[in-house]
Amino acid sequence: MNVDLKRLRGDVKQLKAGRVASPIGKIKTGATEIIRNNFDELERLHREDGASWTEIASGLAAQGVTQGEGQPLTGRRLTALMHNIRTRAEKLKSNAIVQDRIRIPPDRLQKDGRTAKRTVSLSPEMNRPLGGSEPDETITEDEIRRAELAKHAHLLGKR
Repeated sequence: MNVDLKRLRGDVKQLKAGRVASPIGKIKTGATEIIRNNFDELERLHREDGASWTEIASGLAAQGVTQGEGQPLTGRRLTALMHNIRTRAEKLKSNAIVQDRIRIPPDRLQKDGRTAKRTVSLSPEMNRPLGGSEPDETITEDEIRRAELAKHAHLLGKR
C-alpha cells in the first residue's frame, strides 16, 4: 500500500491547527512564577520572622495569588511549590557543576580546533614507586582461591 505524502502532510497540518493547546508546561495562575521570583524573601519570612507557611500563603492569597481554578493559595500548596522550586534549583546547580567538569580547558585544544587525545593512566595509589623492586612474595591466583575455599570449608560437606 502506498501513502500519499502530500495528503498526509495536509491532514497532519489540519489536525495540528485544530488541536487544543495543552496546559502542561504553561503558566496557569502564575503562582509558581510569583513564588520563584520572591523565593528568598519568602524563605526569610518563614525562617527569620517566624511566619508559618499558612500565614504566608494567606497573605499571598489576599494579594491575588491563586491556585488551580482561582482558589486561594493554601499553606500546603505553598510548601509544595517551595520544595519544587528548591529541588529544581539544586538540580540545575548540580548539572552546571557537572557541565563545568566536562568542558575541556582551552590549553587542551589543538591548533586546528580538534580536542587533544586523552591519555589513560593509573591512579597514584595504583602506581608502583619509581625505582622500587617487586615484592619478594607474590601470591598466585591459585593460592588466593585456596585461601578463600578454606574460609568457607565449614559450609561444604565432607567428601
